[in-house]
Amino acid sequence: MKRTPWSAVVEALAAEGVEYVFGLPGNPRHLIQDLAVRPDIEFVLVRHEASAAAAAYAYARVTGRPGVCLASPGPGTANLTAGLLEATSGSLPVIALANGVEESNRGRGAFQELDAEALMRPVTKWATRLTDPAGTPWVMQRAFSLAVNGRPGAVFVEIPSDLGLAEAEIGDYRPLCGRLRSRPEAEGVREAARLLSRAERPLLLCGSGAHSAGAWPQVQALSRAGGLPVFTTPGGRGVLSEEDDLSLGQVGLYFTDVGQAYYDRADLIFSIGSRLEAFSTGWWEFFPQGAKLIQLDIDPQAIALNWRPDLALIGDAALGLADVLAELEPLVDRARRDSRVEEIKAAKARYFREVEEEVAQKRRPIRPPQVVAALNRVFGRDTILVNENGGADLWTYFWPYYKVLDVGGCVPMAEQTSMGLGVAGALGAKLGRPDRKVVCVTGDGALQMAMMELATAAERKCGLTWLVLNNQCLGWPQYHQVLGRLPLVGTDFQVSLDFAALAQSQGCEGIRVTDPEEVEAALGQALKFNQEGRPVLIDVHIARHDYPRHFVEIHRRKAGA
Repeated sequence: MKRTPWSAVVEALAAEGVEYVFGLPGNPRHLIQDLAVRPDIEFVLVRHEASAAAAAYAYARVTGRPGVCLASPGPGTANLTAGLLEATSGSLPVIALANGVEESNRGRGAFQELDAEALMRPVTKWATRLTDPAGTPWVMQRAFSLAVNGRPGAVFVEIPSDLGLAEAEIGDYRPLCGRLRSRPEAEGVREAARLLSRAERPLLLCGSGAHSAGAWPQVQALSRAGGLPVFTTPGGRGVLSEEDDLSLGQVGLYFTDVGQAYYDRADLIFSIGSRLEAFSTGWWEFFPQGAKLIQLDIDPQAIALNWRPDLALIGDAALGLADVLAELEPLVDRARRDSRVEEIKAAKARYFREVEEEVAQKRRPIRPPQVVAALNRVFGRDTILVNENGGADLWTYFWPYYKVLDVGGCVPMAEQTSMGLGVAGALGAKLGRPDRKVVCVTGDGALQMAMMELATAAERKCGLTWLVLNNQCLGWPQYHQVLGRLPLVGTDFQVSLDFAALAQSQGCEGIRVTDPEEVEAALGQALKFNQEGRPVLIDVHIARHDYPRHFVEIHRRKAGA
């Protein structure tokens, strides 16, 4: 069948069930015109290519399906790199498409020429350039297969401008294989069950691999059967409701008192789908003395990357946990399990009373814990929290100040923490899950890196909320200056923007809050607007350098303060 590679790409997207392509075109003849005849695939025009990758990232996180983005040659392609780096770091399937310079002019200094394969190779699982139009179906099959299989990640495909529009004999597209899953070896599974059954204070530590595998029911079932408390990394957050009796929040940088108290005395950690990187381990400092480590991961390269496990299991998190559960159930000491569960519940109840007293305080300037707790209360269940990166929004990471109430209810950033990615990504989260409330909690610094996408949300009638915790500075970098007693150079914003007015100028609702008594009413008003399909920005002016105690202690220790 004679057709162009771009028409074959669209056929592949349709066959793979793609709903949206996020992007900013150079020449609309490349992909856009072919998409125009496909009502089942919508092109979402963003204001910046970085936002396209961010929206694809968040879409992939909330749906479990590949997010797709598009950019033009040269600088347009280069603008995708931060989002693709985050997707590969966070094990999320994203497929980036770009039209490149003409193959016939390659290497001759063509307009916007870029060695895009070399640029993208370090930030993706696979980067390729189409060299033969007839090979388009194979390239797209390979792209989808690599994006979702093994450890998921980003893939980049460049189609030269002349080849992309050249008619050629191109075969039909057929999806290759979908997602393939494997089980750990039976002997290792039995040993894992034996270690769990004998441990006095074991715990589960879930990373992004548990989320990618959809291992939510298996995590819950194993936790309950063995009385195993569940901790998560930021990437694993949402694998279990944080209202669950056995949820103990996040680890490493994001410990809270009750979680760390249990973790520090643990004698066994069962790590599920995590490379145990710096933030999740407190820069590899937080390992309970004398504890054993079981590590389950689909990626062999993740094993012993940081901590050396006593037992390693290679395989899919959902299948591996199901197998361990089957072996563990006959071995469980029920009296010991029940005693452990009651101990955890009692410790949580005491700690929650302290937190409730803290968040009930209404001070001037407004404290972030009051705001994030009110957000949790007002928005409630069926809410997806989209995290940003910075000092202002830290309290949303610290359970139980904010609790992710639903499975899949969080879009975190990976360890790259690209600022602005959550602000733009909220759009992809809402389009991916229109049935859920979506709120992005951000500082003013991160907001200013992607605030042009408020207009995109207004155009799409996306009823979502940006909750801006505004301290008029780059809080985290400035905190290092504060601890080091250094001049506050390069971290203060000398001009404070009126973000509420900015939101209104882009077709969104804007609300400014400076009085702690107005926080809850503003959130209720935003929720009402969202239900009408209207995006909202709430600009809350907060106290500077008001951080959770554990975060402060780590930074003071590292700074020698």
